[in-house]
Amino acid sequence: MSSPPFPRPPDPLDTQPPSVRGPTTSRATVATVPPSEPRASRPSFPSVEPAGDRTARLEIVVALVLVLVLVAIPLYLWRRPRTESMAVALAGRDGASPMVIPPTETPPVSPAEPKLSLSEPRILACQDASPRKTPADRCDHLPDLEKAFARAIEESAGCVPRDGGGGTIQYVADVSFKRRTTVVTAPREGRSIKNPKTSAACAAAVKLRLKATGLDGVAHEHARYKLAITATYR
Repeated sequence: MSSPPFPRPPDPLDTQPPSVRGPTTSRATVATVPPSEPRASRPSFPSVEPAGDRTARLEIVVALVLVLVLVAIPLYLWRRPRTESMAVALAGRDGASPMVIPPTETPPVSPAEPKLSLSEPRILACQDASPRKTPADRCDHLPDLEKAFARAIEESAGCVPRDGGGGTIQYVADVSFKRRTTVVTAPREGRSIKNPKTSAACAAAVKLRLKATGLDGVAHEHARYKLAITATYR
């Protein structure tokens, strides 16, 4: 068996009369009173500036910079010294007329030296269907055909290469009004350019251009002619 608990000693306040103890306060009431809440302390860091104020300040700064730029550029252009003003000022100070720089002129270009020169056309021979031959000095000239022959040689000047050293080529045109044919040759004895390929190419080029002219409308007295023109290539 467990021994009985020891009796709790009496509280001195309980033994005093009510007039001495004062108003009684229950322990439950004391326990339910909450402690006083501490006041919130003020923050030690400064308050954050609103974003709207910073944007407004930035816009004001940008506007001021633009205004300064727009004012400074016209002032600089207006006050910039000009060459004409400086020349007039120097002339007034020295008593002399201002120096004027003449415009630069392009020197005239001399005409290119012609690449070739042509001799006068010559009639080497003329004949008809009869066996009788007409002397060359009695043959009539064919002005239209002679001009076309010379023009064909000039237009074919590129047939002689530039590094060929130059020289002469005699072109002979054998024209038959009866057969309506035109043959152009470059005889060896009438040229100083000895390259056969060059002379053959030039004769072919002249023949092609002369045939393009045609024989229609050319006045003539005989059925066949031989014309010669000598070209000198530089």
